[in-house]
Amino acid sequence: MKGTRKGLSVLLLVTMLVTLLAACSGNKTSDGNDNAQGANSTPSNETGAPDPVTLKLMLFGDKPIEMDQVLAEFEKRTKDTLNTKFDIEFNPFADHKQKLNLKMTAGEEVDAAFDAPWGSLNQNVSLGYYQELDKYFNNDEYPGLKKAFSEEFLNANKINGHIYSIPLTNAFYDIEVVYIRKDLREKYGMQPIQSYDDLKAYLEKVQESEKGMIPFALKNDRGFFKMFANEEKLTNAKMISGVSPAFNVILSDDGKKVLGATTLGDSADKYVSLPAPYNDPYYFYPQYDKAVEWNKFVQKDVLSEKDPGALFVAGKSAANEATINATAQVRQKLQAAVPGADIELFVYNSKMRNMEAGAIGTDYKAWNDIVIPVTSKNADRTMKFFDWLFSSQENHDLFENGIEGVHWTKDGDRNYKMTDKTTNYLFPGYEFTWSPTMSRINSDNDAETLKLLDYQSKPETYYQQPLAGFVFNAEPVKTEIAKISPLTSQNDPVFKNGMVKDWKAKAEEMNKQMGAYGLEKVRQEVINQVQAFLDNGGK
Repeated sequence: MKGTRKGLSVLLLVTMLVTLLAACSGNKTSDGNDNAQGANSTPSNETGAPDPVTLKLMLFGDKPIEMDQVLAEFEKRTKDTLNTKFDIEFNPFADHKQKLNLKMTAGEEVDAAFDAPWGSLNQNVSLGYYQELDKYFNNDEYPGLKKAFSEEFLNANKINGHIYSIPLTNAFYDIEVVYIRKDLREKYGMQPIQSYDDLKAYLEKVQESEKGMIPFALKNDRGFFKMFANEEKLTNAKMISGVSPAFNVILSDDGKKVLGATTLGDSADKYVSLPAPYNDPYYFYPQYDKAVEWNKFVQKDVLSEKDPGALFVAGKSAANEATINATAQVRQKLQAAVPGADIELFVYNSKMRNMEAGAIGTDYKAWNDIVIPVTSKNADRTMKFFDWLFSSQENHDLFENGIEGVHWTKDGDRNYKMTDKTTNYLFPGYEFTWSPTMSRINSDNDAETLKLLDYQSKPETYYQQPLAGFVFNAEPVKTEIAKISPLTSQNDPVFKNGMVKDWKAKAEEMNKQMGAYGLEKVRQEVINQVQAFLDNGGK
C-alpha cells in the first residue's frame, strides 16, 4: 500500500506510460457529469471569499504531532480564497475500513475519506456510497487537477466508466523490504544479507544473543506478506481483489477464455482441468510452509500487533517487514531512540533485489484513493481544496512535508532534507497528497535505497498484468460476501503469520465453511464477470 517520494525520473515514467496506459484502457474521458449528488454552489461572503466551511475527513494512522501547526498555516494562507477548515478523523489502520463502511451504511456525513482497491473502494462504488467525480477533471475550473491528472491515468483508474476517486500514487509499485539492524549484523561479524538463508542466520543469532528482543516483528493482518512467494511472471493468471475470498483467475494462452477461478482450500477437482503449473492446488501458496517454519522468530502476540514498526524503531525488535518508502525516517527514529544503531534493507524478491527489467507486474492503477461520499454536501468545496493542493509545488509541500524550514528544507529543485523536527510531522502522503511530479525525494536516504527508488520509477521495470481494466462488481453476491468476509478476515492473519502447522487442513476446513455461505455462487460470479470483460474486448 505505501511507497516513497520520487524525483525527476518519475516525470519520464509519466510521459512514457501515456501510450501504454491508453492501450490498456478502452474508456474515453467523460466530457462532464451532472453529478447532482453532493455537488454544491460556493456562496461568498461580503469580502469576496466563500463562506467558511469545515470539511470532515477520514484517514488512518496516527495524527502527526504538529498537524495543527500546519493546518493553521494553511488556514492563514487561504483565508481569503478557500476559507476552509478541516475536522480530520485518524483511525487505527485495522479499524478504518470498518468505521468507514459503518458511516456509509448509516448515511453519516463525510466529505472525503481514504479508500483503496485493496480496501473497500470497488465494493463501495457498487453499493452507491461514493460520488462520481468526472466533472472535476479535465475541467478548466479546476486547473490544478487538470494539470496533475492526465486523461490516460484517469482512464486506467475508472470504475464502470466513471471516476469515483482522486487516485494517489507516485510509482506503480512499492518495493517490499525487511529492515534489519545493521549495527547488530556487524556486531555478529556477519556479511550483508543477500538471501533468505542469510536473513534466517541473522534472526537465529538475534534469538540466541539478544535476550528480550523480538527477532522479527510482524503486523497482525500483514504477516510475512509476500515473503517466500512465487516470483514468476504471471501473464495468464491474476488475483482478483474486491471480493472475499480472493480468487486466482486462470486464462487461456490467448487470454480470451476463463479456464477457472480457485481459492485457498479448494478441493482437487477445481484444479484437474487447469494447465500446469496452475493444476497444483498449492502453486499460489508456497509461502505458508515457510511462514510456519519462521514463526519462531515472531512476537507471541502477533495477531494483536498493529504497529511492528514502533517496536523496531524503539529497539525492541531486530527486523521488520515493510516497504522501502520510509527508510530515512525509520533510520532517524531508530537512532534517536537507540544511539549507535543503524538500519539496512533486504529486498526479499530476488528479481527486484537485482533490479531486473520487466520484473514487476502492474495494472497501472493507483494503490490509494480519496473518495467523496454521497453523504457530503460539500463536494465542490472539497474538490476546490484538492485543486488548490495540486496547483503549486508550494501548496503541495505544505501538506506533504510540513512547514519549510521547520519540518524540512529544500535540497535542489526536487529533493528535500529532514530536520530535527521532521518526525513531528510525518504526514501520510500516500493517503492524501501523493503525486508523481510533485512528491519530493528524501535526500537523506542512503545510496542503495536511492538506486532502488530510481529503479521502481522506470517504465521498463514493469510488465502489464492481464485483466488490467477489470473491476469486480460485488452487488450480485453482496449477501454471500457479507457472510464469508468475517471468516476470511479471522483466518487470513493466522495463515500469513504461520500460526497453524497443519495449515492445509485448516484451509480446507475454512473452504467448507465458505461453501455453506455461498462460495460457489461467488466463484461463478467472478468467472462470469471476467469472461464478460474479455468478451467485450478487455485484456
